[in-house]
Amino acid sequence: MKAEWFWESGFDQDPINGLEYIRDWNFRAIYGAFSALKNGEKKDQYANASLKWASHVGGPRESRLLTGDIVLNKNDIVTRKEFADGCVPTTWDIDLHYPREQYAEKFPENPFISRAAFGYVGADGKHIAAVDRRNGYPLPYRLFYSKNISNLFMAGRHISVTHEALGTIRVMRTIGMMGEVVGKAAYLAVREKTDPRGVYAHHLPALLNLLEQPGRMRRTSLAGELTLDTSIADFKELPVGRMNADLTKGTPTKLSDEDLKELAKLGGIVLDDAQAKFEGTWTEGRGLAHLGSAYHYASKGANRATYAFEIKEGGKYELRGYWQGHENRSPNSVLIINRAGEKPLSLRLNQKVGEIDIPNILGKFVFSPGAHSLVLTGEGSSGTVQADVFQLVRTE
Repeated sequence: MKAEWFWESGFDQDPINGLEYIRDWNFRAIYGAFSALKNGEKKDQYANASLKWASHVGGPRESRLLTGDIVLNKNDIVTRKEFADGCVPTTWDIDLHYPREQYAEKFPENPFISRAAFGYVGADGKHIAAVDRRNGYPLPYRLFYSKNISNLFMAGRHISVTHEALGTIRVMRTIGMMGEVVGKAAYLAVREKTDPRGVYAHHLPALLNLLEQPGRMRRTSLAGELTLDTSIADFKELPVGRMNADLTKGTPTKLSDEDLKELAKLGGIVLDDAQAKFEGTWTEGRGLAHLGSAYHYASKGANRATYAFEIKEGGKYELRGYWQGHENRSPNSVLIINRAGEKPLSLRLNQKVGEIDIPNILGKFVFSPGAHSLVLTGEGSSGTVQADVFQLVRTE
């Protein structure tokens, strides 16, 4: 067992002055839950369970937000407002955490279990993703310096955004890209003897040009020319993913050699989403634990992922599914088993629960030699469907 993101508190507390109180309240929740396992109705099941680790340092999402020349808000993101100085793509949705209702009712002063709310609700009442996760929303440079402290740059969760906009910019890879932009802007500020605002006002084309350069570019002096440092090993090219592919045409995805080796360790016939054919609207994701290079997810409705495979040796096979559970996943995703010469079978998958390293045993089925397929679909489901890995292991 492991801790999950939704164990959090301090929603309406002061994140700075109340940090120790928030942390101690979390400890109380942790120890209380563990005590309930050890002493409750199922205590025999947890007789050998041990509490291995609990962080003594609080991890607040936000405390103070600094003000820049502009303050990015939720509406800017939803309407995809364009800024000439857009430079850091954020690909995480607007992800806000609120107290889960039953805990808010029981512990109104400080609930300790949260729920996540993504994107926004449109006029028709349907959920809409605020951010295009394939291409991202470009954050403007003017978020990264102070409007009233002339030499202050910002890069991180304290940049010039509203609380709602922070829901998308707050993740680590996005913040890391902010650091790259600020570092290059600082170089220009020193070289041109100006301040962060001056870089935007007078040297924005130079900054944007710098941002397009490879990471191995170097210069020997402040005014020197950029050259490619061949003594530094280049990054290994990432596997070709579906980030910019047309999923409706089933564009094939290449798995890296490391991915293939890891998948092969599972044994049997391994079917990865990288080799599936997608119909409808699917998004590539890496935010949850997964097998292979990524996973894909789609809302309920006419979205289908088809895993085609061939059986060389007929017989009975155990079908296993791998996915990382999440509270916004469907409790009744539909998996259709198409066997040559047989009527299709339909299974319901509860994708709210599950650990990526523990296979979900879906049953044993007889397959004759030949071509077969599995179809994962959102039709008839009541939540987000997740496509990752399926496996067939011969049992007879």
